[in-house]
Formats: sequence, C-alpha cells, structure tokens
Amino acid sequence: MAEIDMGIYNSLFPYYIEACAVTQYHKRGTKPGGWGGHATIFLNGAEIEPGAGYPRLRLPSAGADRSSFDSGVGVSVNQIFTNVTWVAIPGRWEFFRGGLAAEQILDDSLYEAAVQRATAAGWFDGIAIRDKLTRQKPHGMPLQEFVVRHSIGTDFAMNFARTAYCARQPMTREALGRAIAYLNAVNDGARNRGYSWDAYTNNCSHVVHNAVAAAGVWDPKEARSPGPMSVVRDVVSVATALALGRMSDFSFPANTFVRLYEAGNERPIENAFAASRNHDVARTMNDGWLSTGPGALIATYPMHDGGRNQLFAAGRDPFLFSVPMLWDKEEKFRKLTRTPPSTVTDLYANLTHFRDRYVEALATQSTSSGDSFEERFRGRLAEELQRTESLIAEYRLLVGARSR
Repeated sequence: MAEIDMGIYNSLFPYYIEACAVTQYHKRGTKPGGWGGHATIFLNGAEIEPGAGYPRLRLPSAGADRSSFDSGVGVSVNQIFTNVTWVAIPGRWEFFRGGLAAEQILDDSLYEAAVQRATAAGWFDGIAIRDKLTRQKPHGMPLQEFVVRHSIGTDFAMNFARTAYCARQPMTREALGRAIAYLNAVNDGARNRGYSWDAYTNNCSHVVHNAVAAAGVWDPKEARSPGPMSVVRDVVSVATALALGRMSDFSFPANTFVRLYEAGNERPIENAFAASRNHDVARTMNDGWLSTGPGALIATYPMHDGGRNQLFAAGRDPFLFSVPMLWDKEEKFRKLTRTPPSTVTDLYANLTHFRDRYVEALATQSTSSGDSFEERFRGRLAEELQRTESLIAEYRLLVGARSR
C-alpha cells in the first residue's frame, strides 16, 4: 500500500482524526504482549498545550499552517499510567516511526537514541506510573526515562514493534475542537481522581472511540470501572446493540478501525430517506458536515522491516469482535488491511470517487418533495460536490507544483 504525500493531504484536509488499530508487541526473546493489540489516535489540527504540567491539547490559531507532512499530534493510552490516561507525541514521524528511516537497521544504538530523544523532549514529564512498576526502576535512572522505556513501541515509535492500521476521518475545526475537549477532560479527570485501566471496560479503544464520538461521528461508549459487574453490563450492552442496531460498550481497536472506515465511506449519501433514518448522518448534518466524504482514507504503517529489525518480531493482528451472519466484520478487516481498493488509499482516486457519488446522488434526489430534511440534504450534497471539485482542482495544482 503506497503512502500518499501527507503535505498535499494536510493542505486539503487540515483537520482530521486518524484512529489506529495496532498489532501485538513482541520483543525478541520475550513473551508477546496482550492479545487485544492497541489503539491510538492521531489528530491533525491539534497541538500540545505548553506549560500545562501534564499532557493536554489545544487547537492552533485558525490561521496556523497545518500542511507540513509532520504536523499533528499522536495520542496513546497506556495501562501503566496512574495520574493521566494518555500521552501526546508531536508529529507523525516520531509517533509512528520513532525518527527511524526505512533503510536504517533498528539495533540497540538507535533504540537508545530514540529513548534519550523522547526523555529529553519531555513528552512524559509529569506522568506517574503504577507503584509496583516504579519499584523496578534501576537506581540512578531518572523516573521519566524509566517511563519512556516502558512506553517506546506503544506510545511512540510504534513501528519499531508494531504495524498500525489506520482510518482517517476529515472533519470541521469545530468537530476536532470537541474531540480535543473530550481528551483534555479525560486527562483532567485522571489528574484529579487517578486512572484505572481495564482490558474490557475501560481500555485504550474506549478513549479513541469516545474522542471520535465527541466530534459527532457516532454515539459514545460507556467506560466503566474495573470489576465483574462492569463486565456483565458490557455483555448486556452487546445484546442491546444487536437488537437496536447500535454499538455495545465493549470496545476493541480493530473494530474501531473498521467502524471509522465505514463512517467515512459507507453511510447513506445516495438516498435522503435512508440518510434521515441514520441518526449519525442526521447528527453531522445538523453540525454542517457529513462523515462520509472525500479524504476518508485508510493507511497501513508497517512495523520496521524484519530484515532490518534486530529487536522486535511481528506480533498478531489486533483482536476483532465479529458475529458471523449478524455482525461480521472479519472479512472487511482483512480486505482493508491486505487488499484495500484504491478509492480508500489513493487520494486522487478517492476525490474523483466522491465527486461521482455526489453527481449520481444529486441526479436521483427529488427537488420539490416539501420534506425539510430532504431539501437540506440535497443542499448539503450540492455543497459537498462543489467542495470536492475545488479539492480536485487544488490537488492538481499541488501535484504540479511538486513535480516542477
């Protein structure tokens, strides 16, 4: 899967969320990590709030340039944290690649360089971890370096140890601002009351899912405190979800990845009646945008090549919750991560695909039904078509400028 030019993409879509399902951690010579994998989120149009004393985000000024290939912030939850829920890493280069070029050999020296760079940058300053783990810190090692050593390959430099499967959702500045506000509230709460991670009822995927929910893309999930009764409530939520066609409160990284792909590509935009019956479409319509639209791409950021990776072995794919016949997502996950169509991996193909969808949808929409939603929906499609045509024209200009 070829990588697109992120400078061009960020110029066209300055505000977006990228939700990632990440493979299992497996350092050579050690037992593999958890079976569920890991979930992270990358936000373009966000930056780290300086001077907060712990990880917080903010929207840059409206006129700030967000077109750099390395703009944005990665956010990762770690179960070892006790006074925050997540840490923020500036730039996709450090967040995904750990500053490592594809042709370099990942050995102890480059690993140590990444550890020292992260420690010096102060990304983990102010973060406390579980007492039991803290007691294992070698004498003389600064606490923040110790935290970094237990975070590398999970919270930053993910591709040292893992492959990340990511779905990208463009949105408005206001929608991204709501996601940022949610993430800040989560860390503020952990700062005041502590953070208690649970594999089933309050994990990394809950935070990613609910950040996307705060933006208005879908309904939130309830993150519950650890304990058997919380698990029972989550199990009950599965039955409710299947009966009502909604989401359960269980949250798994691979499912979040598939769902965000669906939100960006498969919601009904060809039929106003179907759109009116989809409360997620209606919600974003009321906010002045549609989640299914141009720029909703997927990307795979592969683990550093095994032939050049002396430290990590490939782990298994993240766990996917799937119910055959009723709610089967396994085949879709496999297709998206192995043989995705060009319309979700190639930006120009994606833009022209949505232009054609809008043209076809407008050609079949009634113009005088008297139904207010249908009239508003047709107006939204017309605006989206005009915007997409402008994006195509701008894309051609940017590609032309790159080739000169």
